[in-house]
Amino acid sequence: MRYALCNEVVRHLRWADACALFADAGYEGVELAPFTFAERVEQLDAEARASIRRIAHQHGLQIVGLHMLLWSPPGMHATHPDPAIRRATAEYLVALVHFCADVGGQVMVFGSPKQREAIPPLTPHEAAQLWLDTLQPALRACEQYGILMLLEPLPETNVVQRLEEAVALVRQANHPNLRTMLDVKSALAESNDVPALIRQYAPYIAHVHLNDSNLRAPGFGDTNFAPIIAALRAIGYTGWASLEPFDYYPDPETLARESLRYLRSL
Repeated sequence: MRYALCNEVVRHLRWADACALFADAGYEGVELAPFTFAERVEQLDAEARASIRRIAHQHGLQIVGLHMLLWSPPGMHATHPDPAIRRATAEYLVALVHFCADVGGQVMVFGSPKQREAIPPLTPHEAAQLWLDTLQPALRACEQYGILMLLEPLPETNVVQRLEEAVALVRQANHPNLRTMLDVKSALAESNDVPALIRQYAPYIAHVHLNDSNLRAPGFGDTNFAPIIAALRAIGYTGWASLEPFDYYPDPETLARESLRYLRSL
């Protein structure tokens, strides 16, 4: 298992300084939130994209991929009742795939709970079907570049809250570039036995987000990550595990170093 850190944790730093911190702390990769670089990725030209990738590589880091896909620009919504909004969102998702490929990413985590929320009169089930439809152009682009699009179960939305629901959509779509992933904070909200979820859905888990139920980084809350890491090793998981805290206690630099030290101690 390889550890990465999500870059929005240190978005107050210049990109080169952030990469230097990640490398010095011992991370092998970094996961990008596109909004930390530009409101729209189309604003980043070929030179800017090459620079993002080059600076990461100069520090020995691999760019894992993207998450927080639709935190910007405003107005994106993958399940909106208005077809024009869904088309605009589909087009931007394709732009994100191109950006991911240009910076060397391998996965795109579709969380963005507000931008997939079912809006009445649509039911959550109907919205989930629209979500799959909106993803089709991006999935074709993913297939071209060998990128995986991952449906992230999130309790903060009414569309796909549980891993079981995400797996059902992946099975329905039956697309080679569509999978799901494990977010520990979200999994804790649906089950007290996260290792059991890992074992049950192992074939569909293509990425991992590590965070505590208190929104802090591993080691800064009550969650015991030892059985979770052990379960991932037991299923033969060899992909990336990205630290994705939302509460940066005690400060971004300290959590970056101490959380990785905690995980490695397991």
